[in-house]
Parts: sequence; structure tokens; C-alpha cells
Amino acid sequence: MGLPQLKNDVPKYEMTVPSTKQVVKFRPFLVKEQKVLLIAFESKDPKQILTAMLNCLGSCVQDINVNSLATFDVDYMFTQVRSKSVGETTQVLHACKECNEENEVKLNLQNVTIETSENWEKEKLIPITEEIMVELKYPTYLDILKNKTLDNMERPVTEVLFESIISCLHSVRTGDENIIVKDEPEEEIERFMNSLTNQQLEKITGFVEKMPALTHSEEYECKKCKHKNVLELSGLNDFF
Repeated sequence: MGLPQLKNDVPKYEMTVPSTKQVVKFRPFLVKEQKVLLIAFESKDPKQILTAMLNCLGSCVQDINVNSLATFDVDYMFTQVRSKSVGETTQVLHACKECNEENEVKLNLQNVTIETSENWEKEKLIPITEEIMVELKYPTYLDILKNKTLDNMERPVTEVLFESIISCLHSVRTGDENIIVKDEPEEEIERFMNSLTNQQLEKITGFVEKMPALTHSEEYECKKCKHKNVLELSGLNDFF
């Protein structure tokens, strides 16, 4: 007589994808997914961690392609699935600004939010000249996995910034032509980037700098000096 098959792979909860407002159903991580995640986080290999996150979400979230979602969508979805899998709270360490004492601060993941712009469709179109316009997009983790930055975390900040900008380029419009950037050779993309003036580049970097992120503010009282601190978190790494 075989062991019973548990029906824990059935979606039980709902959440809204921040950028698309699509309501999706999901289930908590099972042991098999939790094990993959733990091994990935223990490796400290960014590529292995991102791949494990995407694969686990792909298994747990119904009717959506997580590889096509913006990075902040995936971050938010991961916190929601994690909250139903491990617990709705997590603890982070933060040094008191008054006495520098390390404090354990408990966070409720259900209170984590992402603010997206209502003018996103207009903001993604950047005029470069009277004839040329750039259409931007929110990068996906699939874009990040192709980024050379993950192979060398000590690369110059300028190189990292340029690759972040390139991952946000969707197309370049010239008159009647719409050139999809990802279909172009790296040399062509680099040549286009190098031909921009500082003012033109600033228009694009402004979009990158304002990209939505997982954020949360938490007030706490220092256990040593009783000073009231405000802990500001931004991005998935700050929460775990």
C-alpha cells in the first residue's frame, strides 16, 4: 500500500500583480521548493538565487509567466508567497542611529507595498531628438540573468549603470521604423548608447532611478537607549 498523496499543490490565496493589476492565485512553497531556495541562498550565488526564485514562483503562482514580469513584481510576489509559506513576519537587523546598538526589528510582510506610476505609458516614451524616440520598459529578472554584472560583482559602477539602462531599452523609433533593441547585436546597442549626449542619457536614467521597488518603513524603539528609529527598506535584499 503506497503512501497517501497530499493535495497541497492547489492554489489557496490571491494577490494582485503590481504593474499589471492582474489578480492571480497562488499556493505556499512545498518542501521541495523550500529546499531549492535554501540551497540557492546558502550558495550566495546571485544567478542561482534568482533562478531558484523564478522557478519556485513559476510552480506556485497560477496562470502567469514570471519570466516576463518586472523585477519589482517578482519581489512583491515572492514576499507574498513566502509569507504564506514560512510566516507573515520576518526579522531584520538595524543599528540604532543614536547609540549604534543592533536591534532585531520584526516586519509584517503583508504591509509591504509597491507604488507604481499611473502615467507609466507616457513616461516610458522618451524623445531623444525631433526624429528619434526611445521606448523604455521595466526590466525582468531574465534580463538581469543575462547581465554580465552577476558574473563579476566588483565591476565599475559606470558599467553596472550602463547595463541597467540597456536592460530598460525596449525599442528605438526613427520615423516609421521601430527597432526592437533586444534583436540588435551588442555592438550596435553600445554604439547607440555611446552616441547619446549627457542630456539625452539623463532623460533615460531618470526613468531607471524612478523605477518602482519593494518598500516599507518601520518605526522601532532601541532596546538600549530607547531612541526612536525609522527603518527604511527598499528592494528584496533588505527584507531577507
